[in-house]
Amino acid sequence: MASQSLPCLYKNPDHYLKAFHIFCSASGKFNVYQAWVDGERFSEAVVDKLQATLDGQEGLRVLGVGSGSGEIDCAILKRLLRQFPRIDNRVVDPSDELLGRYKALAESKAHQLHGVTCDWRQQTIEQYEKAGDLTKFHFISAIDSIYHAEDALDSWLTYLYSRLENGGVMLVIMRTDDSGFTRFLNGFQRFHANYHDVTSGDVRSCLDRLGITYTQYRQPRRMNITTCFDRASEEGNLLLDFLTFTVCFREAAPEGLQTWVMEHLASSDCLERKGDEILLNLDWDAVVVNKPLGMVG
Repeated sequence: MASQSLPCLYKNPDHYLKAFHIFCSASGKFNVYQAWVDGERFSEAVVDKLQATLDGQEGLRVLGVGSGSGEIDCAILKRLLRQFPRIDNRVVDPSDELLGRYKALAESKAHQLHGVTCDWRQQTIEQYEKAGDLTKFHFISAIDSIYHAEDALDSWLTYLYSRLENGGVMLVIMRTDDSGFTRFLNGFQRFHANYHDVTSGDVRSCLDRLGITYTQYRQPRRMNITTCFDRASEEGNLLLDFLTFTVCFREAAPEGLQTWVMEHLASSDCLERKGDEILLNLDWDAVVVNKPLGMVG
């Protein structure tokens, strides 16, 4: 089967947002990240490092890369405000729709984000770099935002590291290279043209090549995908579209491919069973870089 025959989800923004919404709901994505940000690990990995290097009178400069609709960024900003009462928050995301949602969310939480000023940039990180802004940041986050940057990963991370202030912290959150979802995609990716999938393992390997030290925090996560095996479930079909990166997978894929994909997804390599529930392993890593004081450039 020709890989080009499957319509890519990322080329249909409206359908992507529908499928992404279902994925976030089914996986509890925002709640999981919120709990991590509110916990000891985030304090240890990010807040304590920033407190140790920042002048208490200086405002905190934050860069969010691929921040999407802003739920995770807002949780991070609320946590940082406990120690840093003035935050300049720059957001770089190419989606006008998602930036609009982020703006609306920030407005609805204005009472919780008092002290935060936002600067919105509807750009890819490549476009942002080409614009030549020389601002440096104390904290940079890239959360689930570089899954298809395989060919540009080294330059992407090198650039972000150059935008980090000495003593600053960069947080990259990615799905692990051995999660069930990754194992599923490794078998399925040949059915999409020019498909690349970046995991936390790729990020760590890249940082190793660049000589940039980091700390890794592994976090378990499971998602109930039982509805994916119910052809009549609208939610399940949208979730399957997200997992396969395909617009209307059950309509677009021939029967033989559908059978293979569902059997692959149902294999023990990808999921676990708990009673009547079918759970997909979505383990993720938080990779934290602390730029040493005294660095040049």
